[in-house]
Amino acid sequence: MEMEQDLTETAGVEALRRAAVLRPLVQAYLASTGSLEAGIRDAVWELGVSRATVWRWIRRLAEEGGRTSALVPQKRGRRAGTTVISSAVEELIEEHLRRYFLRRERPSLSRVVLEIRIACGERSWQAPTRRTIQRRLDAMDEREVMKAREGAKAARQKFGPVPGTNRADLPLDVMQIDHTPADIILVDSFERKPIGRPWVTLAIDIATRIVAGYYVSFEAPSRLSIALCLTRAVAPKAELLPELDSNVPWPA
Repeated sequence: MEMEQDLTETAGVEALRRAAVLRPLVQAYLASTGSLEAGIRDAVWELGVSRATVWRWIRRLAEEGGRTSALVPQKRGRRAGTTVISSAVEELIEEHLRRYFLRRERPSLSRVVLEIRIACGERSWQAPTRRTIQRRLDAMDEREVMKAREGAKAARQKFGPVPGTNRADLPLDVMQIDHTPADIILVDSFERKPIGRPWVTLAIDIATRIVAGYYVSFEAPSRLSIALCLTRAVAPKAELLPELDSNVPWPA
């Protein structure tokens, strides 16, 4: 108990140290007041972590409203009680799901679980639990599952595109916001190692088709992404254009 308390206190002290360094950057990040590059470099040096980690902590701190607990070091490793399934069992689960579950006869999952357990017993393998098999099924493409069990027409009706148009008569009548992963992989500015594909959030005015605001982040789309995109959309663009090295008018 005493050791656990010491570890907890150490984690709390480390979280306070991180928050003290990062809070000014979070405020500038939320206010979109110019480049954070200099502050990011200082934080990388002071905290002894990568640039990608600093950015991840900044976004986490912003999403948690500045609470220090968002920066408490996380325990590494698997959670207690988790088990690792061999690749052979993984292949057997997928094979049986496709052979016995993805059929027009629509057999029950319980029947497939039984078949998998029998097959594992014949090979002296540890059989997976029903929950594990259910998770593998949930990870399959829903459209593919429905097409195999209920037919292509049912899958097309549920997952096919819905025809229609978005119309607006005047600017700012309707603003459409959407997210997409950028078709590019960004690298660390120091080590040139891949960081990942950023998400791009765009706010587009339907009447004029003008991009009124945008937001770029490595984090998956969230309420924060939409809020920051809208903040950029309603803000004047005069100060932003020089940062983008652009002299093209942006009347939004």
